[in-house]
Amino acid sequence: MTSRPENRRKIVFINPRVQGGTALFFSAIVIVGAALFSGLVYEDIRLALWDSTYRGHFMIRTPYQIVEEILKTHLACLFLGVLAVSFLAFFLLIRRIRAGINRVADVLAMSAEGDLSTPANVPGLKEMVSFGERLDAARSHTLSRIDEMKEDLAFLRSGSASPEEYRRRWEDIKGRIGRVAP
Repeated sequence: MTSRPENRRKIVFINPRVQGGTALFFSAIVIVGAALFSGLVYEDIRLALWDSTYRGHFMIRTPYQIVEEILKTHLACLFLGVLAVSFLAFFLLIRRIRAGINRVADVLAMSAEGDLSTPANVPGLKEMVSFGERLDAARSHTLSRIDEMKEDLAFLRSGSASPEEYRRRWEDIKGRIGRVAP
């Protein structure tokens, strides 16, 4: 009896540049939080231990007991601060992405209605802007092909073409129309 291999789930990157930049952004938030935490904790613990040396052996507390409250306070602030900044960053990224997607949807709706000349001007992340530029290039290419067909149709309407040239150009125009709007 042969055993079938299990279907293993794979992590699929939609666009590594988008996901990588976002991951680095959140990593930077954690690193900045850790740097602030270490600087503040170092200073407070240094002062607490310095003060405890002046008190001498009369208080009989362990070093952990001396710094326990300082660490708890700073760890709670670190957790809450990084969490709050991460949520803020997440919602700002979502807002920028949503603005770009909405603009792309609007541009595609305008294209469906026949407006191929209005620039996309997609806001948001650089990948969204790049997509908007590609969309503009595709729309302008389509518009230039339509303009070429209009010029050919105007030439055919003028009646200055021979019947053989008229038929050849008409078949060419029909083929180009089929490629533009299948």
